[in-house]
Amino acid sequence: MAKADKRTPDQQKQGKALRDEGAKWLNRVEAAGKLEKQWLDDAEKAVKAFTGETASNDFTPSTLGTTYDFNILYANVETIVPAVINSPPAPDVRRRFADEDPAGKDVAEIIERSIKVQVDDSKLQVELEGEAQDAFLAGRGVVRLRFKSDIVKDVTDEIAADDASADIGAPEAGGEPEGGEDYSSPSGGTPAASQPERLANERIEFEAVSWRDFRHGPAKRWSDCPWLSFRFVVSRENEDTAFDSAMIGMQTSDQEKKARGESDNDLTGWEIWCKTSLKVYFVDDTGVILKTVDDPLGLTNFFPIATPVQPVELTGRLMPVNPFSIYSKLADELDLTTKRINIITNHMKVKGWFSGDAGDIANMLAADDTEFVPIGNADIWAANGGLAGAVAFWPVEKFILVLRELYNAREQTKQAIYEITGISDIVRGASKSNETLGAQQIKTQWGSLRIQKMQRMMERGARDLFVMMSEIIPAKFSHETLQQMTGVQIIPTQQDLTPIQPPPPPPQGAQLPPDQLQQYQQATQAAQMAEKARRAKLAQMQSVQQLLTQKLSTMYRIDVESDSTVKADLSRQKAEAAEFLQGAGAYWAAVGPMVQSGELPKEVAVEIFAANSRLFNLGKSVEDVLEKMVTDAKAKAAQPETPKPSPEQKAEADAKARAEDQAAKAADAKLKGAQAEQNMQFAREQHDMTMKEKEFDLRSKQIAAATDQNQVLAANGIVPPPIQIDPIGGEAVLKELAAQRQMFGEFMLEVTKALTAPKRIIKDQQGRPAGVETVQPQQQQGMQ
Repeated sequence: MAKADKRTPDQQKQGKALRDEGAKWLNRVEAAGKLEKQWLDDAEKAVKAFTGETASNDFTPSTLGTTYDFNILYANVETIVPAVINSPPAPDVRRRFADEDPAGKDVAEIIERSIKVQVDDSKLQVELEGEAQDAFLAGRGVVRLRFKSDIVKDVTDEIAADDASADIGAPEAGGEPEGGEDYSSPSGGTPAASQPERLANERIEFEAVSWRDFRHGPAKRWSDCPWLSFRFVVSRENEDTAFDSAMIGMQTSDQEKKARGESDNDLTGWEIWCKTSLKVYFVDDTGVILKTVDDPLGLTNFFPIATPVQPVELTGRLMPVNPFSIYSKLADELDLTTKRINIITNHMKVKGWFSGDAGDIANMLAADDTEFVPIGNADIWAANGGLAGAVAFWPVEKFILVLRELYNAREQTKQAIYEITGISDIVRGASKSNETLGAQQIKTQWGSLRIQKMQRMMERGARDLFVMMSEIIPAKFSHETLQQMTGVQIIPTQQDLTPIQPPPPPPQGAQLPPDQLQQYQQATQAAQMAEKARRAKLAQMQSVQQLLTQKLSTMYRIDVESDSTVKADLSRQKAEAAEFLQGAGAYWAAVGPMVQSGELPKEVAVEIFAANSRLFNLGKSVEDVLEKMVTDAKAKAAQPETPKPSPEQKAEADAKARAEDQAAKAADAKLKGAQAEQNMQFAREQHDMTMKEKEFDLRSKQIAAATDQNQVLAANGIVPPPIQIDPIGGEAVLKELAAQRQMFGEFMLEVTKALTAPKRIIKDQQGRPAGVETVQPQQQQGMQ
């Protein structure tokens, strides 16, 4: 007797509804596979041909072998894939309209740097190469995004944990923190006190999905597709951690649970993204819904993939076409020709026949190189036509004619395949040495048009991935991660949040010296400017944080830089740069005089130059500079032209300028007079201080003289009188100063007389100068 199910009736009812829904999704996936069965079969054959696991279809293995001897599919795929993607795509993020917006510029830089960090180390290029290989081999290439992060637990002590638990739920719903908006936490985030666990190391990973593991709902355009599904494989040990065990338990009986637990097979199923319900369903191959997730990425188009790359597209049809099926008959013909060449080559051997009793011929055929053997009866051999008449050789020349035609036929078949696939000889690097340069340039220009179309398909796919990343990064990445990743400040520091205080003012009523007053004013002005800059910085960071919460894909033009997925030919790039510089120099040399004379407006000349410059691949930075040149020229032209002044106006302006110059000079003189008066006042105050010092010095000398006099009297037995100090006024000080000045003047007069008095040279006995002496007035009169 079977054991009773331990599930409750309500759980059994819910489990049955989930199983029914899971079976419905499996039926949809199976129906999608049946609709594309023809393409799937063709793709499988192409993959086997690519890997050498299948044979051409029109011939039996017994005659032509079991695999392709000339694998043209492998050669074509390995040629096209590096031609369409050989360099990582470079994001180009900028505002859709070139307005003055510092916050918008910072956000564009944040998004662009974040995308560059995610695609570094060729992580995206490898997956794009896998997508391109699937596209040109099977007919469809798909790349999906995955958002991943690490869960980090914040380390806090018990007191901090208790405080945090007490603070949780304290603010009322809709309330704001005191002091306005909190800059330190990302918008939409939860305070750190209520988050013992937080996300860190947020990242976006890329995955090239195999064409076998992808299904989609019925639609005529990818934008109208109702659902997508991806095949998944999960080890049985990870079932409980990867999926919802409670949901699985409701859908399985006890026997099924036991069988699932004892199974050693991996868990396989489909990951289904439903655009209608905005949910993701994980359904295994038995119809059990393992888990459901509500809109995990929040993308505008919901699906985590770029538009699939399909080299052969038809309007109104999403089912791809296998590229190899288009020329598989020619590939079989090419393989047949190659196999016949091999068969004929194997039969091209030097062989023949001769008479059975001709032993001399047998010895000759068995001889080695440069070895001669004797021939008996030479006269008889000579009479019967010699060796040529006795030996018949295998007709190898007939095989040579056939081989020549087979080689020509194979080359013609190859050229037919190249015309179908778009691989020209110049793209494959094969050109004739006798061709002219013009012929090779023409082949390069026109022979790569279809390759350029394929390159644009890859760039479109990369651009779609960048647009999705621009939506995921602001929504899923914390501001701390973005700041560390990009180096652009988003969260203000404590210094940014602290107001800058001006210097303390001087005491009320105090008069500062002019230099100190000027320093105080400069410090106050600098503090005001710093505080204004701090507030502007906070406002910009607030604007950046608010802007990061919006749908940036509608406000920014997110694109792939031109030719970034293909390494340009260096010689061609140098030739274009030299041609541009030469043409630019000739253009401005011819147009410059016309602009100066006014015959040609400047904005028109700049617009013509910019229009012709766009024909060259100059890069993003040069294009931005050219665009700014055009904008500035138009803005300057839109300003009203200042009329030239008349002679009367010019004379009036000159007079006004002279009057202003005179007023400035008068003000300067007034300022200098005030400065001189201030210097005079300072001199008076210094003079008063000097007078007080002299008065104190004289009083000290009087006291010292009286004290010495009293000591002498006391030593002689005389009672000294009391010391009386006469008051010293300003007049006594002035008299003493005048006496000192007179004495110094008399001394300087004597020195001057001695220096200016006539001199006489004193000579020694030999008549040589020995010294100089001053001539007295009497001696001078005697000499006269």
